[in-house]
Amino acid sequence: MKKFLIVIAVLLVALAAYLAWLKFSPDKFTDGFYLIPNDAVMVIETEDPINSWKTFSTSNLWQGLKTFPAFAEITKNADLLDDVVEQNQQIFSLIGQRHLLISVHMTKPKDYDFVYYADMAQASKSDVVKSSLLTLVGKFGYTRTVRTYANVEVNEFFDPKTRETLSISFVNNYLVCTYNKALIDKVIASSQTPELQIGTNVKFTETNQLTTASGICRILINYSTFHQYMGVYMDDVTNLKELFTSLHYTGFDCTLKDDLLMADGYTIVNDSVSSYIQALSISGKSENNSASVFSGKSSFYLSMGFNDFNQFYLNLNTIWQKDEKAYNDQMASMKKVEKLLGINLQKNLFDWMGSEIGLAQYETDKLIGNKVSNIMAIKVKNMDDAKTNLAYIERQVRKRTPLKFKDIDYNGYPIKYMEVKGLFKSFLGKLFSKFDKPYYTVLGDYVVMSDDPRTLLLTIDDFIQQNTLSNNEFFRDFREKFPNETSLFTYISPDRHFANFKGYLNPESWASTQKHEQYVRSFAHVGLSLSGDNDRMRSVFGTFYTAYVPPVLSTEDTGSNNEKDTLSVLDLFIINHFQNNMNTVYFDNGVPHTITEMDGTIADGAYIEYYENGLPKVKGRFNRGLKNGTWKYYRLDGSYDYKEKYENGELKKQNLLQRLFGGDE
Repeated sequence: MKKFLIVIAVLLVALAAYLAWLKFSPDKFTDGFYLIPNDAVMVIETEDPINSWKTFSTSNLWQGLKTFPAFAEITKNADLLDDVVEQNQQIFSLIGQRHLLISVHMTKPKDYDFVYYADMAQASKSDVVKSSLLTLVGKFGYTRTVRTYANVEVNEFFDPKTRETLSISFVNNYLVCTYNKALIDKVIASSQTPELQIGTNVKFTETNQLTTASGICRILINYSTFHQYMGVYMDDVTNLKELFTSLHYTGFDCTLKDDLLMADGYTIVNDSVSSYIQALSISGKSENNSASVFSGKSSFYLSMGFNDFNQFYLNLNTIWQKDEKAYNDQMASMKKVEKLLGINLQKNLFDWMGSEIGLAQYETDKLIGNKVSNIMAIKVKNMDDAKTNLAYIERQVRKRTPLKFKDIDYNGYPIKYMEVKGLFKSFLGKLFSKFDKPYYTVLGDYVVMSDDPRTLLLTIDDFIQQNTLSNNEFFRDFREKFPNETSLFTYISPDRHFANFKGYLNPESWASTQKHEQYVRSFAHVGLSLSGDNDRMRSVFGTFYTAYVPPVLSTEDTGSNNEKDTLSVLDLFIINHFQNNMNTVYFDNGVPHTITEMDGTIADGAYIEYYENGLPKVKGRFNRGLKNGTWKYYRLDGSYDYKEKYENGELKKQNLLQRLFGGDE
């Protein structure tokens, strides 16, 4: 994106120069999409470039992004474009609604560039255009050379300061320009070879026809190459490539108002490969009511909706059969689970599952390690049937496994445990591999499951207090911008989900993300919905921008001498009921004295020692029986006293003042 605004400035000034005088008619007109090579990652289209740019450039979204260091050159060129437009209002008024296309192409494994196409219409054959361009080039200090490719003249303008070359050519009725010489040649070749044109692709044409152009611009995405573009920003795009093979093209009509960017259009689904998306596209849709059971702390949310689970699974199963080996492996896995437990998945699971499966992850202030906890909610047709069959599965599990977990009541909600490794993965694929041995309960019309008991208990607490995602005012207002019923709805708040990104990224990417934290967090809401209609899906994308302001931490927040720490009721409940690897010693009054995480008979992990009043005395960690890392000590009133640092059992040398007065190192 680093040079596209200076190119637009060149295009607009050139257009203004000749449109003021010329009204010639060319012999023929060409649709601009017949010039674009079919490997384009995406195409941006606008019928009113001047007003569209004004709308975007005056938005808070753009003003915020301009401060992003990576956008420094774009910002400089954007300011130049603003000045050009402002100083030539009368000339630019002659441009009117002028068709402009921008195509994005990969030029290297981790780099891309742009091609710009401006419809010259009546003025496309005039020599005045060239003279106007020469005048403009002189203004920027470029040197002009001319070459020919496939009998088409290519003007190249060299900038001695940047050592970059702007290539400009007139292809039929379009002025085409780019900073990449190979791309200008590719466009010329495409204009003369129909099979190389994106405009001749039947699926692209269908997407193009389904998408309106009433907003500031249209964006058309080509999924055959889009994973390569995402590879510029991600180290591993294997999963994205697999997902994108399920899709042909998406066309979006984009609007921007009050810091809300919305894109509404259609996606054409590829019916020749297996995919959740393909199955969802032909299985109907439903409301996303699972948001009514997930906590308001949800920072990521995904809902898969369909008319009926059995129909969805039948469609998914039919699609999977196209890959014989994968299908046979899937069936073998299911039969193994059924034989091991003596259950029938169809009767004991599928028949009571309803019209929605929801997944969520919750906001984390600081992610410990790289584990992000997941929670799932399954809509139930008949709750009595669901409870009866889940109880049957539980009995079968107890017969065949040394299960020691006993049902627990938490605030009136029974917590059960399903020790069936790989159950959901066996019939729903690796998307559900995180739910390996879930704890579960019933909330409303949903069976709610999580491998992490804390996440499940937090969900129950917030459900009781109605602090749910659907009751979150900001989420609810954003959700109303999308269709009520969808086949797939996914939502993320990059602001609230920020710490969780550590669980997905490698150390280098996470370090880079932390440097750009304020820009990531400025996108308060991002959402995408897909609503199935056979081989096409209505697609709506939206994002809300609000400048991120880092919180001002109080002295207490920063871990000073006033630091206090207590063990919550929820912590005690989890320790007493879920953590079998915890060795707990109690005072006579029932308050924990010491809690030690164990690996067999060896202390390995968290250690907490308490005063008899229930307040913490010592907090630290063991590594294979040896003290390791930071150990914190507290006074009888729970206030922070001092800390020590250990490395493999040895106390590291401390500053005397810090030891005496409890200051941080």
